Amino acid sequence: MKEHVGSCGRAARALFLSLCTLPLVTSAAYAQEEKEKENPASGDTGLGLTPGTPVVATLPGGIGPSYGKKPASEQDYSFDFHGLITMPLRLGLNQREGFVTTEQKNLVLHAPPVVPDYRDSFAGTTVVPQPYAQLAFSYGNSIVTGTAIIKAWTATTAASFFDPTLQGGITDAFITFNLPKLAKNTYLAINVGAFSNRYGTMGEYDEGRYGTALIGRTNGVGENVVARLALGNVVLSFEQGFQAQLDKPPIGLTTDGWNGFADPNTGTSLVMHEHLGLTYRRQLTLGLHHMRAWTQDDRASQAFTPDGTITVLGADMRFSASHLGHVYVGASYTDATDARSVGRILSVMNTQGGPDLMRNYLGPNSGGTGKIITLGAEYSLSLARLRLYPRDYDGKSRDIILSAFGIYSHVTSDDPAYNGDHKVKFGAEGTYTLASFFAASLRLDHVRPTSNVDGREFTIISPRLIFRTDWQSRNQVVLQYSRFVYGSNPLVRSGYPAVDDPMLAPDADMISISGSMWW
Repeated sequence: MKEHVGSCGRAARALFLSLCTLPLVTSAAYAQEEKEKENPASGDTGLGLTPGTPVVATLPGGIGPSYGKKPASEQDYSFDFHGLITMPLRLGLNQREGFVTTEQKNLVLHAPPVVPDYRDSFAGTTVVPQPYAQLAFSYGNSIVTGTAIIKAWTATTAASFFDPTLQGGITDAFITFNLPKLAKNTYLAINVGAFSNRYGTMGEYDEGRYGTALIGRTNGVGENVVARLALGNVVLSFEQGFQAQLDKPPIGLTTDGWNGFADPNTGTSLVMHEHLGLTYRRQLTLGLHHMRAWTQDDRASQAFTPDGTITVLGADMRFSASHLGHVYVGASYTDATDARSVGRILSVMNTQGGPDLMRNYLGPNSGGTGKIITLGAEYSLSLARLRLYPRDYDGKSRDIILSAFGIYSHVTSDDPAYNGDHKVKFGAEGTYTLASFFAASLRLDHVRPTSNVDGREFTIISPRLIFRTDWQSRNQVVLQYSRFVYGSNPLVRSGYPAVDDPMLAPDADMISISGSMWW
């Protein structure tokens, strides 16, 4: 009897082990086994891992993925590749100051132009074209897709020195799950991994003329849930996200260019955000937004700095009708408390975390405490669409596109030099498409980066010639000239890292040629 029980126990144990190991045999591995039965020499029987196998330990659960092999059951698995490239030659023109020798020219050339157009400051207008390349690779099916994105803000071949912070490498890596419908007229998707979420983008399909998220942008690793419910002509939307950083700048790290001037006095930072939206007839969208970034890391400033928070509340309205154009109006309220210790997990108006928020808005003596109220609007109209309505416009004829845009910010800060500051910028652009291969545009911008210091305002006049291969081609070459008209006390940056330099004279003119392609 004892032997019988023992043999049953051994059999049950063997059956249990065989069942536990079933998930380890992937469909791809099974297909490989069948192939090896036909030709044993054709199998993967090397003495080591195949070149290109990821340098990672066994995944949780003991699953052994078959890297680089097609799944036995495709289920509409496919590879996709998208990208955007824009590379400009841009030169600032100025006159040499002081004594000029016979071996020197009066005309000086600067690349990039020495002008107060900085993406991380309120004065940024995007008028000066910036180098940028993005390659997005994805693989998956209708249920799950993995995506990796490579970005760079320079081209090494054209750079005069190597700046690793401009070679982003893999900036985003995430998996998207499109879950089956839980009920009729519903949609549910979940993103898991490292990625950015942007809210308050003023353009219809992009970040708008100023290239910024009016409400905020997250930068971290975590999850993001997108849910929608259609009720007749109304669609209700809900989005939620939670992200943190993969690491923190270690204590003792020397702030330098190779690490993006990382601040070791910031702590591990986290962000939570929630959003509610209502869309009517796919034309009018109303949104409410809440974002909160914080740190509670005892390693920030070696435990001497208070835990900081940045809270953003926002509301916006977007109206898009083909013949009436696209309208965006938004507002945000940023409340920062001891934000000096908050890292780059949240960007407000293109600033990177609490230290950058202090540098550009709240002031160095604020301790990262202050409030910012921001209002923004953008409107674009195609006269061809308006003229042909109710007929559809296919974009294959002459057209005039008009746009107007502006942003206003008011700062309340614990730093007296920055308290009560008013910032405003606005502009307009008109583009006339004369032929399938040619268009001309004129953009006007006026920027008042601060009301606390007189003479810092400037105006930009930018005519452009645009060449492309067809009416709706995915490529263009732009020739641009920009004239900068300054107030009595302009301010530009110099050095590495770039800081305000009141002794440096800004360029009055800029010329550029830039080629762009997207797919």
